[in-house]
Amino acid sequence: MIVQELNPIRPHSGAQPPTAVHLAPSAGMPPSPRRSWKKNWLRLHLYVGLIGGGLFVLTSLTGSLLVFYKTIDEWLNPEQVIRTVGPDRPLSDIAAGARTVHPDWSPPDTLIFPLHERDTFHAWFKDPAAAPPEVRWHVVAVDPSTARPLSDREWGSFFVSFIYELHQELLLGKPGEIFVGILALFLLLSIGSGLYLWWPSPGKLRRALTFQTDGSLIRKHYDLHKLTGLVGALLLTLLALTGFYLEFPDAVASVVQWFSPVREAGPEDQPRSEWQAGVPTILPEQAIAIARATFPDARPMWMGLPQHERDSYSVGLRQPEEIRQAGGQTEVWIDQYSGAVLRAQDWREFTGGETFLAWLFPLHNGEAFGLTGRWLILVAGLTPLLLYVTALRMWWLKRDAHRRRRES
Repeated sequence: MIVQELNPIRPHSGAQPPTAVHLAPSAGMPPSPRRSWKKNWLRLHLYVGLIGGGLFVLTSLTGSLLVFYKTIDEWLNPEQVIRTVGPDRPLSDIAAGARTVHPDWSPPDTLIFPLHERDTFHAWFKDPAAAPPEVRWHVVAVDPSTARPLSDREWGSFFVSFIYELHQELLLGKPGEIFVGILALFLLLSIGSGLYLWWPSPGKLRRALTFQTDGSLIRKHYDLHKLTGLVGALLLTLLALTGFYLEFPDAVASVVQWFSPVREAGPEDQPRSEWQAGVPTILPEQAIAIARATFPDARPMWMGLPQHERDSYSVGLRQPEEIRQAGGQTEVWIDQYSGAVLRAQDWREFTGGETFLAWLFPLHNGEAFGLTGRWLILVAGLTPLLLYVTALRMWWLKRDAHRRRRES
C-alpha cells in the first residue's frame, strides 16, 4: 500500500543478494509498455504513500480504537457503569434527573437507552453558549433505577469522544470531514496501485504469494509489505468506501438514487406536531409505549425529545435481525400533543437503495457481523501501520545501500 519502491535493489556488499535482479533494457531498445506502466504506477504509489501514509495510519488506528469505544469508555470511566440493578424509573424522571445538571438549558435533545444491564441512560444536551453554527454537546449519564445523574461530560473532552473527533474530522471541524473523505479516495488509489504492482505475470503467482525467508533484509521487508497489503486489501477497501460515505452521505445517497429510490431524511423532512394551545404534551414514557405498540417486537434504542412547540417525539428502535446492533433503523415519529403516529419507518420496507445505505455504517465498524466482524475491522485498522513501517524501512535500507555504493 505505502512503499517507496517495490523492486528490491542489490544491497551493499556482504548482504545476501535478492533472488531476482531486474536488468535494464539493452541500449537503444525502448522499455516494454508493461515496464513503463509499472514505473508510472510505482511513482503514483510512492507519492500517495508519502503524502497520505501518516494520515492513513492515524485514521486507521483511531478507527480500531472506536470499534470497542463503549467498552473502553466504561473501563476508563467506571462511574459510567451502575453498581446496583433495579426497576427503571419512568423516562420523564430520567429526563428530569438529567436536567438537574443543567437546569437553565433546554430539555435534553436525545436520550440514549442502556445497551446492557449495568449501562446508564445518556442524555444529550446542546450547550446554549455555543455560537451558531457551532454545536457543543454535553452528555449526562443517569442511573436508570434512581434517575440520579452520575456524570456530565462535554463531547470531545473525554478520551473516546476525542478519538472519535480525531477519526472523523482530524479535530478540524467541517473542513476536516471533507479532508478525511478525500483521504479515503487516496487510500483507494493506494490500494489499487499496490495491487497493480503486485499482480504477477503468468506463471509467477506462487512467487508473488511467497515470503522469502532466505532473501535479503530489503527483500524480507518487501515481501512482508506486499503480503500484508494483499491480505488487508479487501477490508481496507471496504473501510475506505464506507468511510467516504460517512463523510459525504448526501453525495453517496444522490448517486444511489440513480439506481433505487432513497427517501429524504434531513431535519426539514421530519414530521411536525399539530400545535394545540393549552393542551399538555404527552410524557416520554407514553411516546415509548406508542412506539412499542407500533412495532411490538422492537427494542427502543434512543428517543428524540421535542425542543419546540411544533417538534415531534422520534423513537429509534431495533427489530430482530436488523443490521445495526447498537442503533437500529426502525423509527416512529409521534405528535407531542395528541400521541398520534405521524410516520413509521420500518426497515423491512426499505428500498434496495435504502438497504444498501443502511449496511454501510455497520460494515464500517464491523457490527454487521457481530463480535467477529468487530475484531476483523480492528485488525484491519492495524495493517496500514505495518505497511507504512515496512515501506519506510525499505526506503531507509535502499538509501543506505545507495550511499554505500557511491562511497565504494
